[in-house]
Amino acid sequence: MQSIDQSVLNFFISLRVEWLSFIFLIITYSASYVVISGVTALSALSFYIHKHYLRILTLLVSVLGSAITVFLLKNIFYRARPLTEALYLESTYSFPSGHAAMAMALYGFIFYTIWTHQRHHLKNPFILFLGTLIILVGVSRLYLGVHYLSDVLAGYAIGLLWLWISHSISKLKIWQLLDSGHL
Repeated sequence: MQSIDQSVLNFFISLRVEWLSFIFLIITYSASYVVISGVTALSALSFYIHKHYLRILTLLVSVLGSAITVFLLKNIFYRARPLTEALYLESTYSFPSGHAAMAMALYGFIFYTIWTHQRHHLKNPFILFLGTLIILVGVSRLYLGVHYLSDVLAGYAIGLLWLWISHSISKLKIWQLLDSGHL
């Protein structure tokens, strides 16, 4: 896997131009912990206003579960970042990519919520935007040289796992009993 990781990294490095580097920096910041925290808080507030209380819980399970898993794995594997290829320095370990995990956990959660929601004239554009953003966050981490492909793929897998867990929680019978007042 190391040779594939390095080959993919070299490919993205060969594509670097100043204007594209700037765009990928903006994209990568969309999955920074500050932005993820803000979007999570605003999403939870929106769910609260619209009385979708279960969605608040499942959103937090997806995002916080992913964040905790990334933190634990970074401190288990201690994988160094590709420092000589990086356009800027990160202070944490490389494996797995927290940006990829957070993009999948949060923007994937919003994607799924919109996907399963009733008809709305902006449904398809939002779905296209969020799906593209999730992919571009991973690409940005490679282009900027701060992660290897395996870091990004592992991050996506973590976010997807916690999305599945949060969706599974929402399907538990206990929530139907709470909503109906039988508990």
